[in-house]
Parts: sequence; C-alpha cells; structure tokens
Amino acid sequence: MSEHEGTHADEPPPSCMIIVEGVTQKGRKFRPSDWVERFAGNAATFGADNRLHYSSYIKPTVYNGVKGLLVDPRLRETRPELFRQLVSFARENHLRVPETCGVPEFEDHMAEAEGERDS
Repeated sequence: MSEHEGTHADEPPPSCMIIVEGVTQKGRKFRPSDWVERFAGNAATFGADNRLHYSSYIKPTVYNGVKGLLVDPRLRETRPELFRQLVSFARENHLRVPETCGVPEFEDHMAEAEGERDS
C-alpha cells in the first residue's frame, strides 16, 4: 500500500502529518495495545481483495519505536467526527502528539500538557 493510497489524484500529499504516539505525557505505554488499529479501522475499508485497507487520512505507524497514528490534517475536513473523537481521545488519555502540523486542536492539547508538566 502506498503512503497516500486513497487520496484523489488532484490532491497533493500533505507536507506535514500529525503523529499521535501510544505513549502518555508521563512516558507510560498506553493500553490497550490495539488502540491504534481500532482508531485507524474506523476509516478503513475492505478492498476487492477482501483485505483491510487503511485510509491515507489515518493509519498505524511506528514512531520512535512506539505504535501510534499517522494522521493527515485533512481528516479534520473529510471526517470531522472521527477527527473530534481522536482529539478527545488524545486529550483524555494524555497522549503525546509530537507533530501537530499547526492544527489548533492538537496545538491546544500540547499546550495544556506543557502547562500540566510545569505545575
């Protein structure tokens, strides 16, 4: 599967991708361990080959040796409900988001996390 499978031919791939790590702000591995596949599965489809194909907008990745999600910022427009669920999930579980691509909801989340660490 190519990195940008599922995008429209006239849409260039994004220059920045949001990364949501499976690690909490305190450095603990997040459980359950299949949360990445569950989230990415919400936007996945089954192809003619009867195999699951992850959306180019949200898919599993490994970042710094830890499972996480690679999220195209355009998910915010293409699947707004799923995007809101992801932001809420990251906030509630204090997940690290080392790359926010300037998306306000994730920027706010990381600012809140910084504030909590400083207190």
